[in-house]
Amino acid sequence: MRISYRADGTPVPVYEPGDFVRLLHDDPGPLPMAFAGEWDCVLRNRGVEGLDIRLAGHSRPRTSDLPDVTGVPARLVLPCDRAGLSLGLQRDLRRVARA
Repeated sequence: MRISYRADGTPVPVYEPGDFVRLLHDDPGPLPMAFAGEWDCVLRNRGVEGLDIRLAGHSRPRTSDLPDVTGVPARLVLPCDRAGLSLGLQRDLRRVARA
């Protein structure tokens, strides 16, 4: 995972294949395919089209009928470790908030 920073020092993760992420909210579609609290690794980052995430193996059984979800907006996930615990990203304290 790469981390970029906004002008005020707020960290913005840029997800790459293999990064572990946890869903913050349910899938926003009319028929939710992923639910808040599920986690696993990113398969592909399609930019504005969202993330492809493999959920089978950690938060779902490996033999799940729906092992992957596609097009999940990056704003709906947070970085986590292999156990699904959220990782805190530190602000860049060298950048000063401009009011």
